Amino acid sequence: MKIGIALGAGAARGWTHIGIIQALEKLGVKIDIVAGCSIGAYVGAAYSSGKLEGLKEWACSLSDWQVLALMGVGLRRGGLASGQKVFDKLASEFCVDSYEAMNKPFASVATDLYTGREVVFDSGPVGNSIQASCAIPALFSPVAYEDRWLVDGAVVNPVPVNLCRQLGADFVIAVNLNADFRPLRLEKLRKDHEDNQQKTEDFFTKSQNVLKQWFTPDSKSEDESQNDGHSQENSDSLGSEVIEKVEEEFTEVPAKVNKKNPPGIMSVMSSSLEILQARVTRSRLAGDPPDILIEPQLTDVGIMEFHRAEELCQKGEETITRLAEQIRYQLLT
Repeated sequence: MKIGIALGAGAARGWTHIGIIQALEKLGVKIDIVAGCSIGAYVGAAYSSGKLEGLKEWACSLSDWQVLALMGVGLRRGGLASGQKVFDKLASEFCVDSYEAMNKPFASVATDLYTGREVVFDSGPVGNSIQASCAIPALFSPVAYEDRWLVDGAVVNPVPVNLCRQLGADFVIAVNLNADFRPLRLEKLRKDHEDNQQKTEDFFTKSQNVLKQWFTPDSKSEDESQNDGHSQENSDSLGSEVIEKVEEEFTEVPAKVNKKNPPGIMSVMSSSLEILQARVTRSRLAGDPPDILIEPQLTDVGIMEFHRAEELCQKGEETITRLAEQIRYQLLT
């Protein structure tokens, strides 16, 4: 019997996948096939390449200011951040060059921006397919692929159970990271979700403040301005100043939001996407249910809190510990 695992979308919550995978292996579950969407594709590519432990070590080493620097937040067409450094890191250290070279059959999913169709990657060069699967609308720019523009696979298939079955899985374990967005739970957890949205808003407020510092005229002395473009040493010095300013910015406590004001644009975007994703997930799982559905409770995790990897990996392990008997029973019957 071939066991497949479908790793769902969820931005920063996706580090939970690492703990879940490692806990399943400790439980004696042999995973033969992997499919992933968005952050699930990112983690799944590293796992299928045999480099999950290296990814875990790197993710757990990230601080909040390093996340901001890696995201590449700025003014660009199609999205608020590039995230290029994050995907370059995956390609150079945690993923092989082609799907065929992976240790396990692996597939990722993206969405055609103009037709709304699923675009499945399961063969050929990995290229920028993982970046396409992770291209959260409005946050990251769409990715050009052949004659199409691709965005996050979570728009159409947040937990790709069907891809596991297409690759030959007889038994599918699905991981849904957005189980909190359910009508009965939302009223009870309204405050938690409101706090999460504020975390996202704070993240981008900090990034905007850093950008303002970079481009403020008095941020450079007159002598520095005259020497710009003439010295590589100045360039290196500027890079150091940028990192220092990012660190400095994250030491400041963000101002409290006036509750009478409407939510900010990032709160509206991220919350709307989470609601959309949760509804699509319920619909897809109802039509193609997995054999085991794992839904860790992550109500307190904001979508940009990538610096909480160690804690999230632990949450993943704890989730499997709670479900261990059920998993053993279903795999043995």
